[in-house]
Amino acid sequence: MIKILLVGLWVCALTLGGVYAAVSFSGKPGENAEAKAETPSEYVAGEILSLPVVTDNAVTGYFLAKVSVTVDSEKAKKVHVPIAPYITDQLFGLLVGDKLINLPTAGSFDVAGLKTKVKDGINGQVGEELVTGVIVEQLDFLSKADLNSGDPKRRSSTIKIAEGEKPPAAKAAGASH
Repeated sequence: MIKILLVGLWVCALTLGGVYAAVSFSGKPGENAEAKAETPSEYVAGEILSLPVVTDNAVTGYFLAKVSVTVDSEKAKKVHVPIAPYITDQLFGLLVGDKLINLPTAGSFDVAGLKTKVKDGINGQVGEELVTGVIVEQLDFLSKADLNSGDPKRRSSTIKIAEGEKPPAAKAAGASH
């Protein structure tokens, strides 16, 4: 009987010691509240774009692109212009105007560089750090020859430039299944 009582007291002492250590090492209550009080992000879906690739004054194919962004919710309330047109403008400028993608070496494309340029470009146009992240959901190339071909097998020869990412809502939904 005494052994059971001593074991019970020993378990209680260990439990209380563990709880005390956890509370002591967790830091000040204000520090955790500040860490959790980060500015919430808001998902802004981009449109699916078909961007022409012009070579020698002729359209040789099309980029299919869908890029979305996450924005600072507080700053987004102050901006009275939709964000999606800014995304479209940046993609046209980078993919068509600056010819950021060299099709023969498309497999070594720098997706992180594209994301940074889109983010910096939109933030530069808006005039503040509005965009917090860029999500490349689709970035493919279809040649005009493949599109004009009557052969369905040839049409499926899309060059996948970047693997798509899932938007935040789709990531959460995919995790629950």
